[in-house]
Amino acid sequence: AKMIIKLITSVGEVVNNDPVVGDRLKVIYLENYRVSLAEKVIPAADLSEQISTAGTEASGTGNMKFMLNGALTIGTMDGANVEMAEEAGEKNLFIFGMRVEDVEALDKKGYNAKEYYERIPELKQVINQISGGF
Repeated sequence: AKMIIKLITSVGEVVNNDPVVGDRLKVIYLENYRVSLAEKVIPAADLSEQISTAGTEASGTGNMKFMLNGALTIGTMDGANVEMAEEAGEKNLFIFGMRVEDVEALDKKGYNAKEYYERIPELKQVINQISGGF
């Protein structure tokens, strides 16, 4: 968990100080997230990122609150995103990544991260940037 927090804050440093997007896009990590903080953040959010492996996440309502307040949901077809797509229409969310059937097929085949790293130049660049400290 500490490495994920470090990654978020490191990405934030790069994005927030980027001369092209730094004044239009901010990456922040909210410590001690709680209801009173959510009451301030949710209405102010333009984007809601909800990423989990399809078929593994319990349904939640946090992202529904973001959507009801006008934020675009960017995420995988999992958890509450499934219900939101059914009710509001998938065209009203930005869904990407594998579906449950894809995850099950990959589990059967076997997952080799290095294959993806070698095959996808953009992924390789991102991994290299993260491992090299940007």
